[in-house]
Amino acid sequence: MNITGRRERAAPKLLARIRITYNKKDGDFISINEFCEFTGLKEDLVNKFLRA
Repeated sequence: MNITGRRERAAPKLLARIRITYNKKDGDFISINEFCEFTGLKEDLVNKFLRA
């Protein structure tokens, strides 16, 4: 939610779409790499955000 700027209800939907794309089950973790590939965000920027 904080990284993408999406609303609270949209963030879980985004994660669900990523899980479907990568054939993951509900509750499976999404890697930073998978998140970045799906959203088009750069991995180094996401890593910096997560460290802050």
